[in-house]
Amino acid sequence: MKYYRLMSIMLKLPEVPDVPPIELKAAVDQIMEAVDEADRRGVVALLEFLDCRNLEARLQGVEVFDDRAVFSRAALEERVDLPAYMTDFLELYESGAIAESYPFDALWRAYFGHLLRVAEEARSSFLQEWAGFEITLRDALVLLRAEDLGEKGEPRLSGVLTEEGESHLTLLSAYAEASNPLEGERVLDRGRLKKIEAISGIDPFSADAVLAYLAALLILDRWDLEQAADMAEMLEVFG
Repeated sequence: MKYYRLMSIMLKLPEVPDVPPIELKAAVDQIMEAVDEADRRGVVALLEFLDCRNLEARLQGVEVFDDRAVFSRAALEERVDLPAYMTDFLELYESGAIAESYPFDALWRAYFGHLLRVAEEARSSFLQEWAGFEITLRDALVLLRAEDLGEKGEPRLSGVLTEEGESHLTLLSAYAEASNPLEGERVLDRGRLKKIEAISGIDPFSADAVLAYLAALLILDRWDLEQAADMAEMLEVFG
């Protein structure tokens, strides 16, 4: 019942990919005002997903920037007050020390490792399970896409230890049968929303419930095509 007042005024989110009833920035403002210092770190860690997307786009020379992220464009360019996992990645990237064919895998490994550390420090079962789900789903997608090309794929994020036990077989089967890439993303996000609901906890007013709400909203925000960056462009950059 920790955040009864906050969660009782938050609008109910759709259970499938659709336009959310509240803008991400407005929800974040309400959440940041209500949560205490201990729980704010988990909120910020979830939002840093947007910063990693911004950083990946910037390094690829793509003019896509989400100004709802934690750090401004200037902060990324000038390396001002960035978290250690980002600055460590940037040093490796710019020194040419990343040997992987797709160097941004190192960025996402670092991000999810950070998310898991925050989860442990905050004792958030939601963040821990959510990070585990997303890590293993992304690795499974890499293997599936490699198989479709007749190649041997390697897990790209599994350097981060996780105990997520779900095989994702049902979700990946539905994804493989999607009629086009956009529908495939819809299938994946539907599965993500379902997982978030399953791991949000029994207390709808807990800190984990707040984090689950934000995680779901970050997914739904992708489907607000009037507010978010063009979906086709985002798929081209981050798909």
